[in-house]
Amino acid sequence: MSDQSPTTPWPAVAVVIPTRGRPVEVREALASVVAQDYPGPLEIVVVHDVEDPDTELESFTRDDRDVRVTSNSHRQGLAGSRNTGLDLTGAALVASCDDDDTWHPQKLARQVERLHADPELGVVGAGIRLLMGPEQAVDWPGDAEVVTQADLLRSRRKELHSSTLLVRRSVFDQVGGYEEGLPQGYGEDYEFLLRAVAATKVGVVTEVLADIRKYNQSWFRDRAEVTVQALEYLLATHPEIATSRPGHARVLGQIAFAKATLGDRRGALRWSGRALRRWPVAPHAALALAQAATGVDPSVALRSARTFGRGLT
Repeated sequence: MSDQSPTTPWPAVAVVIPTRGRPVEVREALASVVAQDYPGPLEIVVVHDVEDPDTELESFTRDDRDVRVTSNSHRQGLAGSRNTGLDLTGAALVASCDDDDTWHPQKLARQVERLHADPELGVVGAGIRLLMGPEQAVDWPGDAEVVTQADLLRSRRKELHSSTLLVRRSVFDQVGGYEEGLPQGYGEDYEFLLRAVAATKVGVVTEVLADIRKYNQSWFRDRAEVTVQALEYLLATHPEIATSRPGHARVLGQIAFAKATLGDRRGALRWSGRALRRWPVAPHAALALAQAATGVDPSVALRSARTFGRGLT
């Protein structure tokens, strides 16, 4: 059933913003949520992880924009922070925004309209603008209005970024919250989507509706050992990944690239070989081989790939 009713055309939306160590950026993210042109009420929870809550953020509260600040009461990391927000909100629709990203004013209205138009949709994302630096941006609109399980296994789908997701709470009730067992929460949004797409229809508002910073410090980026552990965990808990040759090769190649970044040349070659046997044009595997052979800064390769195409998704 749709969350829309004749008396409530614009239902309340819960918005969860996990944050850690970004006092300036989280204010920008929160301001963009409060400034939504969405006519309905927003129930916003900022969840601080491994730091004291900044109660001054509650001053962003406005009419129909209630802001609450709290601490992560679950396991340390992004997944626990997101689950804390789920526990503390009651709206039938749940959105997430990372603390270094911002929404365009029309984001929620466009997505709720899409949910109302298609009651079978349980999750909806949106096109994004990748901010590669203060003066460089790349638009990444959605290329399809519906994402199937096969699509998601093959490709990570950046338009289903954690800062774009709007989810019916009934989907969380059905498949569970975010997986807190993932090392440092790496890839927790993708892991959730793998469960969600098996249970409900997943869609995208293809226009660009969120700005995603790719030049800020991440609490797991550049920690290649965490990447390896998390991706191996993902392969072990989601055997369906192996049913997609390009998708399986993508994850194997990501592990290979992380191994190369760690200086583990033998491991990089081994995992690259596995990836290329599954899919001979696996881009991460090729990058891993280049990294192992040349020692080029891995961030340069990743930045170039994000700038020029969808090959690493």
